[in-house]
Amino acid sequence: MKIIIINSPLFRDKNSRYDEDSLPPIGLGLIATSLKENGFNVELLDAVALKIPLNELIEKVNNEKPEFICSNVFTTNLELVKEFVESINYKTHFVIGGLSTGSLWEEIFKWKNENQIDIVHGDGELIIADIVLGPLKQSASNEDGNRRFFKIDNQSIYFVKDISEEKLNRTFFVNEPIINLFGQIEANIVTSRGCIYNCAFCAAASSLNKDFGTREKNTSSIIYEIQHLLNSYPHLQSIRVLDDLFLKNAAIVNKAIEVFSNFKLQWRSMAHVQTFKGVDESTIKSLKKSGCNELFIGIESGSPKILKQIHKTQNVEVIKQNLSSLLRNGINIKGYFIYGFPDETVQDMEMTYSLAEYLKDVSVKYGSQFRTSVFQFRPYHGTELYHRLEEQMGNKAFSHVSSVEPNDELSERVGRIQFNFHSGNYAQPTLKTVHDFIYETTSLNSRVYLPPDGQHKNSFKSNTAVQ
Repeated sequence: MKIIIINSPLFRDKNSRYDEDSLPPIGLGLIATSLKENGFNVELLDAVALKIPLNELIEKVNNEKPEFICSNVFTTNLELVKEFVESINYKTHFVIGGLSTGSLWEEIFKWKNENQIDIVHGDGELIIADIVLGPLKQSASNEDGNRRFFKIDNQSIYFVKDISEEKLNRTFFVNEPIINLFGQIEANIVTSRGCIYNCAFCAAASSLNKDFGTREKNTSSIIYEIQHLLNSYPHLQSIRVLDDLFLKNAAIVNKAIEVFSNFKLQWRSMAHVQTFKGVDESTIKSLKKSGCNELFIGIESGSPKILKQIHKTQNVEVIKQNLSSLLRNGINIKGYFIYGFPDETVQDMEMTYSLAEYLKDVSVKYGSQFRTSVFQFRPYHGTELYHRLEEQMGNKAFSHVSSVEPNDELSERVGRIQFNFHSGNYAQPTLKTVHDFIYETTSLNSRVYLPPDGQHKNSFKSNTAVQ
């Protein structure tokens, strides 16, 4: 029996301009490992890392005819996965998973394919073998003919209570290790599941995932995994922690210091803007000494109004203080920003740009690096903002949500095509103004000087204020 697991494509066509580093699909790797441990012939096909266009993926699967096809799905590639499933022309069995399936399962039920489609929302690594061989120890939450939806929450027999014990066969990954931005040989780990925060634009928000909770690996299991990576890749120089949110509070900061102080490695991870509130300077110095090279932080906006709307801290001074303390101590930051939130004004966008500019100047002053990663708002299925827009505007609010057509004009301006889709415009200013702010905030990455006190070589804000 052949089982193929697919990391689903982001684009319909092979895009030669796509040069983003892809990350190993560790969740799919855990599922593939579980199946292999149970004696199945399993292949993990990473369509993202291998840049496989949709037509080639369809052709490959129709030729190989695996008995089971497992794939993830996201808001951003829903239409591609739908087209893939509807183009498979032989008898097989689909298993579809991913965070967004909790909101998309009814739509997936309607896909035009006569084959069995099982949808798994939550942990997939324990239920998958029973889907393949049976018998299932849990009934479907919803069922209609040859469509079944399984919710693997903390009440499910298939829920992974202790993620510290899980095995991962890394030979399934085609993109590890990589050479990262800093020229270091880097591999990846996941140490937790779930998020304690409640961002209104995010499908991982705590209010949407109460039945799943958060889980963390214990310290010894993380140390063991890093040592295993060093044994596998003796020249390894860096670890990237791929958790939704690794450094979520002060306690985890101390845990990270404890873990990474055992190794002579650099490391990078996600953190929250509130993580370092109240964390003293000596702890931040210890974090740097442990090898912390860069933190990825969702700043999103510099407008108190927008920050309140999306459930982030409204105190911009707290953001400045927390992140400046990192930059001052040599910890680099990649800050994520979003323009185009519902009801966002030019003035809101100016505040976001000013915050990004301030943090860039702090980094230049202290010789660290602050880089921006800037996106246009897109309402993801099932999120609080998605439902809010649905109430206000009905289905017409989402005409572009499932678009998989790259926005070439924006991509050309910012020099990055990842997640630049035709997303519609939910903000008050014109779409051009939204794109202008995205471009200008991205352009801060090229600034390598600190202007004289307050004298920025930039007329962008004054030029856009009248639009």
